[in-house]
Amino acid sequence: TAVILGVPLPSISDIKYLEEQEKENNFGLGNRPVSRGKGAINASGSLDISMNDIEAIRDVAPNGSLLQIPMFDIVVVYGNPQKPVTHVLKNCEFLDDGVETTVGDKDVKRTFSLVMSHVKYR
Repeated sequence: TAVILGVPLPSISDIKYLEEQEKENNFGLGNRPVSRGKGAINASGSLDISMNDIEAIRDVAPNGSLLQIPMFDIVVVYGNPQKPVTHVLKNCEFLDDGVETTVGDKDVKRTFSLVMSHVKYR
């Protein structure tokens, strides 16, 4: 489920999110690593959403732009109803804005890229 600026988004049909961290072996004497250095964790993602919902967000977004919306969370719930899994995508913002459509589309959808601070898995 996601709500942005008070607008519920039931048309999200696909969501992807990923956390990545650079890791590098550190060497000392010999030819085997003696420790490992770790970089920052970077979180990103994307969602496919109907333009009907996007236009509802534009109605309340600053200047109608997705790029000017303040940070928001997305709650992802999936799995078995007896034991659902919940992840929270924290402090999301849109990285792009626009429209894509093709002749014959019954529902105009687009994939939007997201940046986020982190994923709360538990």
